[in-house]
Amino acid sequence: MPRNLFTVGYEGTNINGFIANLLTNSVDCVLDVRQRPLSRKPGFSKNELAQRLNSSKIQYVHLPDLGTPKPIRQKLKSTRDYSTFFKK
Repeated sequence: MPRNLFTVGYEGTNINGFIANLLTNSVDCVLDVRQRPLSRKPGFSKNELAQRLNSSKIQYVHLPDLGTPKPIRQKLKSTRDYSTFFKK
């Protein structure tokens, strides 16, 4: 059976809204590609996020090697050049 891949962010929502959105869209696994899976927003750092997802029957997998390398992220912060950022 084919599976769909979605991208999702969490800016502008809280952990309950984020999980509700995933459940509404029948998401059963979240791949976290952040190199450093930390967040100042409650519920979105790795351990708590994994717990909340698992309690909602959503698998959590951390794959930091799929994320954007630090030098590219730092360059974006200084240049705000999203065109180059997405190409790299």
